[in-house]
Amino acid sequence: MGLAFWRKKDPAKLENMSWNFMVAATDPDKCWGIACLFRDTDMPSNVLTCETSFLMGSVVRDIIRTTVPQEYQSQCIASAESAYYKTYDDQSDEPLPPEMENVYGSKSLGQVARIALAAYGERNDTLFLTSALFVQRLNGDPRMKFEIAPLIEEQATMYRKAFIKAIS
Repeated sequence: MGLAFWRKKDPAKLENMSWNFMVAATDPDKCWGIACLFRDTDMPSNVLTCETSFLMGSVVRDIIRTTVPQEYQSQCIASAESAYYKTYDDQSDEPLPPEMENVYGSKSLGQVARIALAAYGERNDTLFLTSALFVQRLNGDPRMKFEIAPLIEEQATMYRKAFIKAIS
């Protein structure tokens, strides 16, 4: 007979899982797959992929906030954010391609990623609010929010189930 309820949570394991969760959710190939489902905008495909990845970083924070026990949340969110920042900071040594520079200006990808995640955080990482900001960042038609939110929510549900299973 297994008494799983007697098992204590290992904070290091939760932090590691949070890190890996952020890396998986913001993977450019997965984000491009999601972005291909959106209505066309005038944004270059690499910007659309990055913006989707930024939004998925917000989704990850929200999932951690709602699934990890309160006493470990701040460490797990910090670990996930560290993975997010490291991903974009590692790519910031290279100059942005011209089409991305036209959108983001002279900022590095790490700076753009930080600004995006902070903006989503101001909306408490709530998809209903962040999806509107996402569409605004894409210079898209505001009605896109109603197309994008269900797609992102579907991804979030899948990620939430997988994360819960992994940490339990």
